[in-house]
Amino acid sequence: MSTARLALFSGKDCPQLGLLRDILVEQGVVPLTFDMRLGGDGAPLMSLDASRARWNGHDFSDVAAVYIRCTTLNTLPALPPALNASSYCEYRGEFLREQGFSSATNSFFAELAAAGKLVINELSTYADHDTKAQFYEKLRVERFPVPATLTTNDPGRAREFIASHAEVVVKPSVGVGSTRLFTAQDRDRLAQIRFCPVMMQERIRGDTLRVNIIGDSVVLALRVLGSRENTDSRTAPRGFEFVKLPDDEEERIVRANRALGLHYSAWDIIESHDGRYVYLDCNPGPYILWTGPEFSRVVMEQLAQYMMGYARTGSVAQASAGVRPYTGRTRG
Repeated sequence: MSTARLALFSGKDCPQLGLLRDILVEQGVVPLTFDMRLGGDGAPLMSLDASRARWNGHDFSDVAAVYIRCTTLNTLPALPPALNASSYCEYRGEFLREQGFSSATNSFFAELAAAGKLVINELSTYADHDTKAQFYEKLRVERFPVPATLTTNDPGRAREFIASHAEVVVKPSVGVGSTRLFTAQDRDRLAQIRFCPVMMQERIRGDTLRVNIIGDSVVLALRVLGSRENTDSRTAPRGFEFVKLPDDEEERIVRANRALGLHYSAWDIIESHDGRYVYLDCNPGPYILWTGPEFSRVVMEQLAQYMMGYARTGSVAQASAGVRPYTGRTRG
């Protein structure tokens, strides 16, 4: 095994990071683990210049690969139910201070990637997760299958979109949040979108599949049981079952993943009633523990192999070749 180190980043006491660390230790590799939040009590010390990058006192010159669980670098205070002049200034001040933390953290990981280290995933890739309209347009231009989508603060344009589709859902245009069906009652409130743009999408009926990709492989695809009845697959899921995508569909979604600059991600796609596969979302720092201990371990084992493979070879292609997709076998 190479002497090159592996580094894991997340918030403090992250169970998912703990699972990956345990798997690496089982393989004889003890990774470095770091709290990535530069703000707050006990914050780590970071420094970056032309010669070296340090995080919490560790010189990253001996680190070959880095995994970032998520990019919630520091948590802003909750928006109060009513903002007076004083509370607005306090909230705005915290927001501006957060930009300094984010800038420094983004620069740190970008420098690691520029130095030839494997960064899973660079923070710039989160732009697509946090600006969904951009995400759908990128995929559409590259001819990947996405639903018809409209982002607008124009009530008239919204009415045109609603009239042109049998069913419409509304969803957050940034990060995470629930997707829900657009109802007749919502029509009476369309004037309110002048105050904040809304994202609308044609509803594609079918089952939601959770597709985990590492390197150049779909390592695990799961059907979210109960998703057919809900517009949001996280609403009361009844469990998960392994599914094998057709080979051409696996190749297509892996190409989409690479087109977004990702080494590891979890996609939500719809397997429609008429047999199509339509892309809904892609998370570069997914939470996987909700799928249960067996499936979570399957994904983390292959992520560990990918990181160890890169540490040995310095090659993304060779690291990808070492990834083994799940086949539905019973774990012993």
